[in-house]
Amino acid sequence: MTYRRVTWPNPVRKKLLSFRSPRFTPEETLDFISRFILHAEDLLSNDAISKFYTEESGPFKAMSRVIIRGFTMYFEMVEHEVKILAVKFPREN
Repeated sequence: MTYRRVTWPNPVRKKLLSFRSPRFTPEETLDFISRFILHAEDLLSNDAISKFYTEESGPFKAMSRVIIRGFTMYFEMVEHEVKILAVKFPREN
C-alpha cells in the first residue's frame, strides 16, 4: 500500500490556528486542532481510500470534500499528493 503526501498551505494552517471555541480553553482547543490534523492526514494519506464527495455548487464546486469532526475540508489529489485547499469551521457559511 502506498501513501499520499498531505500538504497544508499557510493560509489553511493560519485559519486552523485561529479557531476558537468559547466552551474550551485555548490549550484544549489547540489539542483538538492537533488531533483533527492527525486524523485528517491519516484519512487522506491512505491510498486505499479513493472515493470522496464532490461539491456540487458554490465557490468550491467540483472540488473533493470530506467532513472530519465537523470541519469541512476541500482538497485536490494529484498522483500521490493531497493539497488542502480550504477548511470551513462548523456552522461557518
